Amino acid sequence: MQLLAVTCLSLAAKMEETLVPSLLDLQIESTRYIFEPRTILRMELLVLTALNWRLRSVTPFTFIDFFACKVDPRGRHMRYLIARATQIILAAIHDIEFLDHCPSSMAAAAVLCAAGETPSLTLLNPRLAVNWCIGLAEEGVSSCYQLMQQLVGGKRAKTTAAAAVNLCSDEVLSCDSSSCTTPPPPKRRKRSPPPVIT
Repeated sequence: MQLLAVTCLSLAAKMEETLVPSLLDLQIESTRYIFEPRTILRMELLVLTALNWRLRSVTPFTFIDFFACKVDPRGRHMRYLIARATQIILAAIHDIEFLDHCPSSMAAAAVLCAAGETPSLTLLNPRLAVNWCIGLAEEGVSSCYQLMQQLVGGKRAKTTAAAAVNLCSDEVLSCDSSSCTTPPPPKRRKRSPPPVIT
């Protein structure tokens, strides 16, 4: 396990760092074993083979920053676009219909949906998104965009309906006889018993 841990740390350093520390520097001196660099390199090959050399999975989140920069090059709405597109993607991954779409199309559609909610960026459409990077197809982005709009629109409708129900129930609970707009039901008077004739 210690060898696997050092190997994974070495692979991660090679993926992320520009200056990779030596394999001996990645190990702690007080541990039980200190591995030779060639042992770690052999283990790296085993790990890479087990992963089919796929160390980085490509997700829609890989593209969001880039596409948000394409939509808003001045950066006025960049933080909102990234945050909103992330929310939309997180909501979309629970829907099986999005499995047919590649990560870049999902990211482009999510950024388009987020831009559509921003008044100064509403003129964007899937045709323009195709120019953002190589590999985006208008059909893929367009169909994913329509699905996301339905998803976002449906959630908004549910949220609005839930808010209306909550508002109505709050009004009923807080309504007392002095503040209700509807008059209270009329009180019944007790009838006096009929006179007894003797």
